[in-house]
Amino acid sequence: MQKSLGIILVLIFNLTFGQEKNDRTDSFILEFKTKLNEKGISDFFVVKRITYGSVYIYDLNDSNSCNSNGTYFTMYAFWKNGKDSYVKKYDNCGGFNSLKLSDSKLINLYKKNIEKLKSEKVKYYQSKPDSIGKNGLVYKNILSQNHQPQRYFWFFTKSTEFTNRFNTFNLTTEKDNPNLNYKTNNELKLVKLNAICDEIIDEFNYKNMFNRIE
Repeated sequence: MQKSLGIILVLIFNLTFGQEKNDRTDSFILEFKTKLNEKGISDFFVVKRITYGSVYIYDLNDSNSCNSNGTYFTMYAFWKNGKDSYVKKYDNCGGFNSLKLSDSKLINLYKKNIEKLKSEKVKYYQSKPDSIGKNGLVYKNILSQNHQPQRYFWFFTKSTEFTNRFNTFNLTTEKDNPNLNYKTNNELKLVKLNAICDEIIDEFNYKNMFNRIE
Protein backbone atom coordinates (compact mmCIF):
# COMPACT_ATOMS: atom_id res chain seq x y z
CA MET A 1 0.00 0.00 0.00
CA GLN A 2 1.35 3.40 -0.94
CA LYS A 3 1.51 6.15 1.62
CA SER A 4 1.05 9.83 0.80
CA LEU A 5 3.44 12.51 1.96
CA GLY A 6 2.67 16.20 1.39
CA ILE A 7 5.39 18.80 0.98
CA ILE A 8 3.51 21.17 3.26
CA LEU A 9 1.99 20.63 6.66
CA VAL A 10 -1.79 20.53 6.51
CA LEU A 11 -3.72 22.19 9.32
CA ILE A 12 -6.43 19.94 10.74
CA PHE A 13 -9.66 21.77 11.56
CA ASN A 14 -12.10 20.46 14.14
CA LEU A 15 -15.87 20.78 13.80
CA THR A 16 -15.70 24.39 14.93
CA PHE A 17 -13.03 25.11 12.30
CA GLY A 18 -10.32 26.04 14.79
CA GLN A 19 -12.17 29.00 16.24
CA GLU A 20 -10.66 31.15 18.95
CA LYS A 21 -11.84 30.86 22.55
CA ASN A 22 -13.83 34.10 22.34
CA ASP A 23 -15.36 33.27 18.97
CA ARG A 24 -19.16 33.40 19.25
CA THR A 25 -19.83 31.67 15.92
CA ASP A 26 -21.45 28.56 17.41
CA SER A 27 -23.76 30.56 19.68
CA PHE A 28 -24.81 32.85 16.83
CA ILE A 29 -25.64 29.90 14.59
CA LEU A 30 -27.55 28.08 17.35
CA GLU A 31 -29.56 31.19 18.17
CA PHE A 32 -30.35 31.82 14.50
CA LYS A 33 -31.29 28.19 13.92
CA THR A 34 -33.66 28.27 16.90
CA LYS A 35 -35.41 31.38 15.59
CA LEU A 36 -35.87 29.88 12.12
CA ASN A 37 -37.11 26.58 13.53
CA GLU A 38 -39.74 28.48 15.53
CA LYS A 39 -41.02 29.79 12.19
CA GLY A 40 -41.05 26.29 10.70
CA ILE A 41 -37.92 26.89 8.60
CA SER A 42 -35.28 24.15 8.68
CA ASP A 43 -33.28 24.75 5.49
CA PHE A 44 -30.57 27.41 5.56
CA PHE A 45 -26.82 27.79 5.34
CA VAL A 46 -24.15 30.04 6.81
CA VAL A 47 -20.87 31.23 5.30
CA LYS A 48 -18.11 32.66 7.47
CA ARG A 49 -15.41 34.84 5.90
CA ILE A 50 -12.00 35.37 7.49
CA THR A 51 -8.71 36.76 6.25
CA TYR A 52 -6.16 35.76 8.89
CA GLY A 53 -3.44 38.33 9.44
CA SER A 54 -5.51 41.23 8.11
CA VAL A 55 -5.86 44.36 10.25
CA TYR A 56 -9.33 45.49 11.30
CA ILE A 57 -9.60 49.14 12.39
CA TYR A 58 -12.22 49.83 15.06
CA ASP A 59 -13.99 53.16 14.57
CA LEU A 60 -15.58 54.58 17.75
CA ASN A 61 -17.78 56.87 15.65
CA ASP A 62 -19.23 54.04 13.55
CA SER A 63 -22.12 52.14 15.17
CA ASN A 64 -21.48 49.22 12.80
CA SER A 65 -17.83 48.92 13.82
CA CYS A 66 -16.65 46.14 16.13
CA ASN A 67 -13.95 45.82 18.77
CA SER A 68 -13.30 42.21 17.79
CA ASN A 69 -10.90 41.23 20.59
CA GLY A 70 -9.34 38.65 18.26
CA THR A 71 -9.40 37.72 14.60
CA TYR A 72 -12.23 39.66 12.96
CA PHE A 73 -14.79 37.68 10.97
CA THR A 74 -18.05 38.28 9.15
CA MET A 75 -20.73 35.64 8.81
CA TYR A 76 -23.83 35.52 6.61
CA ALA A 77 -26.90 33.31 6.94
CA PHE A 78 -29.06 32.64 3.87
CA TRP A 79 -32.57 31.20 3.94
CA LYS A 80 -35.96 31.24 2.25
CA ASN A 81 -39.31 32.10 3.85
CA GLY A 82 -42.23 31.46 1.53
CA LYS A 83 -41.32 32.83 -1.88
CA ASP A 84 -38.72 35.29 -0.61
CA SER A 85 -35.05 34.73 0.21
CA TYR A 86 -33.01 36.63 2.78
CA VAL A 87 -29.52 37.20 4.18
CA LYS A 88 -28.51 38.20 7.70
CA LYS A 89 -25.04 39.39 8.69
CA TYR A 90 -23.07 38.73 11.88
CA ASP A 91 -19.59 39.64 13.07
CA ASN A 92 -17.64 39.14 16.31
CA CYS A 93 -19.83 41.69 18.09
CA GLY A 94 -23.32 40.55 17.08
CA GLY A 95 -26.01 40.63 14.43
CA PHE A 96 -27.14 43.05 11.74
CA ASN A 97 -30.48 43.51 10.00
CA SER A 98 -31.86 40.95 7.55
CA LEU A 99 -32.08 41.92 3.87
CA LYS A 100 -34.34 40.53 1.17
CA LEU A 101 -32.61 39.10 -1.92
CA SER A 102 -33.74 40.04 -5.43
CA ASP A 103 -34.31 36.38 -6.31
CA SER A 104 -33.99 32.84 -4.95
CA LYS A 105 -31.21 31.67 -7.29
CA LEU A 106 -28.77 31.15 -4.43
CA ILE A 107 -31.15 29.17 -2.22
CA ASN A 108 -32.35 27.06 -5.13
CA LEU A 109 -28.74 26.18 -6.01
CA TYR A 110 -28.12 25.19 -2.39
CA LYS A 111 -31.22 23.00 -2.04
CA LYS A 112 -30.71 21.24 -5.39
CA ASN A 113 -27.10 20.31 -4.66
CA ILE A 114 -27.09 19.18 -1.02
CA GLU A 115 -25.22 15.92 -1.68
CA LYS A 116 -22.53 17.59 -3.80
CA LEU A 117 -22.08 20.36 -1.26
CA LYS A 118 -21.59 17.69 1.37
CA SER A 119 -19.06 15.57 -0.57
CA GLU A 120 -17.13 18.06 -2.70
CA LYS A 121 -13.72 19.18 -1.45
CA VAL A 122 -11.57 21.94 -2.87
CA LYS A 123 -8.14 20.49 -3.60
CA TYR A 124 -4.87 22.19 -2.78
CA TYR A 125 -2.94 24.33 -5.25
CA GLN A 126 -0.83 21.59 -6.85
CA SER A 127 1.90 22.78 -9.19
CA LYS A 128 3.21 19.41 -10.43
CA PRO A 129 1.79 15.89 -10.81
CA ASP A 130 2.35 13.41 -7.99
CA SER A 131 5.67 11.60 -8.04
CA ILE A 132 6.62 8.32 -6.40
CA GLY A 133 9.98 8.06 -4.66
CA LYS A 134 12.20 5.02 -4.33
CA ASN A 135 10.72 4.46 -0.90
CA GLY A 136 7.25 4.08 -2.42
CA LEU A 137 5.97 7.31 -0.92
CA VAL A 138 3.80 9.61 -3.03
CA TYR A 139 5.13 13.19 -3.11
CA LYS A 140 2.90 16.18 -3.85
CA ASN A 141 4.01 19.65 -4.94
CA ILE A 142 1.61 21.82 -2.97
CA LEU A 143 1.77 25.63 -2.84
CA SER A 144 0.37 27.81 -0.09
CA GLN A 145 0.27 31.49 0.86
CA ASN A 146 -0.20 33.02 4.28
CA HIS A 147 -3.26 35.04 5.25
CA GLN A 148 -5.44 34.09 2.28
CA PRO A 149 -9.21 34.55 2.69
CA GLN A 150 -10.94 31.49 4.12
CA ARG A 151 -14.51 30.31 3.60
CA TYR A 152 -16.28 28.16 6.21
CA PHE A 153 -19.77 26.77 5.56
CA TRP A 154 -22.49 25.30 7.77
CA PHE A 155 -25.42 23.63 5.98
CA PHE A 156 -28.75 22.73 7.55
CA THR A 157 -31.80 20.87 6.26
CA LYS A 158 -34.63 19.04 7.99
CA SER A 159 -32.74 15.74 7.74
CA THR A 160 -29.05 16.64 7.88
CA GLU A 161 -26.40 19.09 9.07
CA PHE A 162 -22.84 19.28 7.74
CA THR A 163 -19.88 21.59 7.21
CA ASN A 164 -17.39 22.36 4.47
CA ARG A 165 -14.62 24.90 3.94
CA PHE A 166 -11.82 26.02 1.62
CA ASN A 167 -8.94 28.44 1.18
CA THR A 168 -9.59 30.87 -1.69
CA PHE A 169 -5.93 30.64 -2.74
CA ASN A 170 -6.66 27.16 -4.05
CA LEU A 171 -9.07 28.68 -6.59
CA THR A 172 -6.29 30.68 -8.23
CA THR A 173 -3.59 29.85 -10.77
CA GLU A 174 -0.50 31.49 -12.26
CA LYS A 175 0.79 31.37 -15.82
CA ASP A 176 4.34 30.43 -14.83
CA ASN A 177 3.28 27.98 -12.13
CA PRO A 178 -0.21 26.74 -12.99
CA ASN A 179 -2.52 25.11 -10.48
CA LEU A 180 -3.37 21.62 -11.75
CA ASN A 181 -6.58 21.71 -9.72
CA TYR A 182 -7.68 25.16 -10.89
CA LYS A 183 -10.38 24.06 -13.35
CA THR A 184 -11.87 21.25 -11.26
CA ASN A 185 -11.89 23.41 -8.12
CA ASN A 186 -13.76 26.24 -9.82
CA GLU A 187 -16.34 23.86 -11.28
CA LEU A 188 -17.42 22.61 -7.84
CA LYS A 189 -20.95 23.48 -6.71
CA LEU A 190 -19.50 24.67 -3.40
CA VAL A 191 -17.33 27.21 -5.20
CA LYS A 192 -20.15 28.33 -7.47
CA LEU A 193 -22.37 28.80 -4.43
CA ASN A 194 -19.67 30.86 -2.75
CA ALA A 195 -19.26 33.03 -5.86
CA ILE A 196 -22.93 34.00 -5.76
CA CYS A 197 -22.67 34.64 -2.01
CA ASP A 198 -19.71 36.94 -2.63
CA GLU A 199 -21.63 38.93 -5.24
CA ILE A 200 -24.59 39.44 -2.93
CA ILE A 201 -22.50 40.21 0.15
CA ASP A 202 -20.15 42.62 -1.61
CA GLU A 203 -23.03 44.55 -3.20
CA PHE A 204 -24.90 44.99 0.09
CA ASN A 205 -21.70 45.96 1.93
CA TYR A 206 -20.73 48.43 -0.81
CA LYS A 207 -24.14 50.09 -0.47
CA ASN A 208 -23.83 50.08 3.36
CA MET A 209 -27.15 48.27 3.70
CA PHE A 210 -26.22 46.20 6.75
CA ASN A 211 -26.84 47.97 10.07
CA ARG A 212 -26.11 46.57 13.51
CA ILE A 213 -29.21 45.76 15.55
CA GLU A 214 -27.91 43.30 18.17
